[in-house]
Amino acid sequence: MPAQAAAGLDAPRGVQEGGPEGLAAYEERVFGYLPRSDQRRWAAAYLRGLLCTPGRKTVRRMAQNLDLPDTAPQALQQFITSSPWDWAPARVELARIALESMPDAVWTAKPVLLRKRGSHSVGLRPGVLPGTGRRVSCQIGIGLFLSGRAGSVPVSWRLLLDEAWCGDPERRRRARIPDEVTSRPAWALVLEMVEQFAAAGVAESVPLVLGRDFAPFADQVVARLTHRGRDFVVEVPPGQPLAEVPPRQLRPSFVSVSDAESLVKARCRRAVAAVPGRAETVSTVVRLLPPRRQAPAVPQTHRLVAEVSAAQRRSSCYWVTSLRDAQPVSVRVLARRTAVTEAAAWDVHNELGLLDFEGRSFPGWHHHMTLASAAYLHRRLAAGRSAPGPQ
Repeated sequence: MPAQAAAGLDAPRGVQEGGPEGLAAYEERVFGYLPRSDQRRWAAAYLRGLLCTPGRKTVRRMAQNLDLPDTAPQALQQFITSSPWDWAPARVELARIALESMPDAVWTAKPVLLRKRGSHSVGLRPGVLPGTGRRVSCQIGIGLFLSGRAGSVPVSWRLLLDEAWCGDPERRRRARIPDEVTSRPAWALVLEMVEQFAAAGVAESVPLVLGRDFAPFADQVVARLTHRGRDFVVEVPPGQPLAEVPPRQLRPSFVSVSDAESLVKARCRRAVAAVPGRAETVSTVVRLLPPRRQAPAVPQTHRLVAEVSAAQRRSSCYWVTSLRDAQPVSVRVLARRTAVTEAAAWDVHNELGLLDFEGRSFPGWHHHMTLASAAYLHRRLAAGRSAPGPQ
């Protein structure tokens, strides 16, 4: 991760990140709830293996790097794939630590494609490698991040499962997929994670910021978040149907229906010309409309904020937000937190063994992703403490 993205993550009290004593305190805080001493011991070993093993992070290589006994690889594998420990408390604690380090954090989310060479990984599906167009077999993990100005960390995950998995009893049995897990869209999994943290008393009022990965489903996301009373900044596609709501004193008996791109272009034509070469920010109050006429409209009004690029090759961006009284520039700054999340998702994908873990079982996948998130947060905290201060 770029150095500037790591700077500013201050280690919480009691977790001095520079040495083994600090790592031990971190392990105790995140995994001390595990009921058995052997579980706590192997959680610590696995976390340290992810942090200090170069290259591929298989259980065998991690055990060798930590100079553990010959039986350790099997024990580590057992702890990840078969040991019946609940990963939810660890994720709640990761979120608390992240919020202590980044009090300005917002929720963000990112789908992560995990290429798999085997044929037994839970949730395996066809996918396309970003930037290459190559079709591969993969898992798709939906990561929930806490993202501040200076960094972003994943604190929870969901595995995207289709009906080929959820509707096949034998597949479910082999992969140990719980009965309550069903096939759901990525955006619904994100909202479920946010609501679960709120139920645990974590980040109850933190806004959710979603980027272009979720833009095609903006009307459904906005409707659900509005119903829940959760503040948000959600990117919408250029063709998103909406209606501009004029000021009360000018409100006509009807409201014209348009789309985000057309509405913003019309306002730009009416506005004073922007400074040449500089992106222009446009803001107006709108009501979001569904792309399908039979779907219910969102009755509440929200603010549309658009960044209109002056460069021909750079597309404009459109966001709808519940923060109607916020300055458009502030909304745009929050929206850009998704770029920090992109960098963090790339790092955790490539640095912490997500591609080295086959993940045949549903609990094993969640166990590994929880430990990878814990390793990533610890590494970011350490980098933040060692980063030089302002010159």
